[in-house]
Amino acid sequence: MRLCLRTAYVGFTTGFSMLFPYFNQVVGVAGAINFWPIVVYFPVEMYLVQKNIGPWTRKSIILRIYCFATLLVILFAFVGSIKGLITARFS
Repeated sequence: MRLCLRTAYVGFTTGFSMLFPYFNQVVGVAGAINFWPIVVYFPVEMYLVQKNIGPWTRKSIILRIYCFATLLVILFAFVGSIKGLITARFS
């Protein structure tokens, strides 16, 4: 059952990407939106809570700066993905 569902999923995704020529840009936009909260923000916040790190300690400030820096990178990736989507759609 799992093999059949995975094969159907891969086939559907491949067929959809061939019918939808700018599929890669749409996936880039979705990835840019989902990456930062799931991979950076939530794990850092969970770490701070689990280890009982205070709000103005050195480690907390460094981790928050890291979160902000990665947010800026992801925002640039999001803008680039939107540009690519618009370029692919109207060209």
